[in-house]
Amino acid sequence: MAGVSVAAFFLLPTLGAVPTYPRLHTPELAQLSAWARASTARDAVFLFADAGKHLEPGIFRTEAERAIYVDWKSGQVNYLAGSALEWWSRWQKVLAKPYDPNAVVDYRFLGVDYIVLSPGHRLAGRTPAFENSRYIAYVL
Repeated sequence: MAGVSVAAFFLLPTLGAVPTYPRLHTPELAQLSAWARASTARDAVFLFADAGKHLEPGIFRTEAERAIYVDWKSGQVNYLAGSALEWWSRWQKVLAKPYDPNAVVDYRFLGVDYIVLSPGHRLAGRTPAFENSRYIAYVL
């Protein structure tokens, strides 16, 4: 019986096409990253203001070669106390609580240059710098 369990463990993900991890690399994220890399300053700072604990901001950071103000995955700074404290402070300021469109005006004072939102959080009266079906980026 153990042999069947082990076989299922290895065969279901491959032969059964059962995904064992989230699909993070999407065409929409690649478009956003390419736009940021080509159209923004190298020292621009981005905030995925409604991302919560999603992992896409980390993929963006790598593909766009742009800084992220804070994201969930960069909180794994276990070996550097100063970095961990800075991450915690930033996390508490912007992502620990649900997204609030009224807080957007404060992000610029934190050093954020661009915010990225999902289409459901479109900012009324503001023109996006970039937009596709999954992401809207605004200059602050």
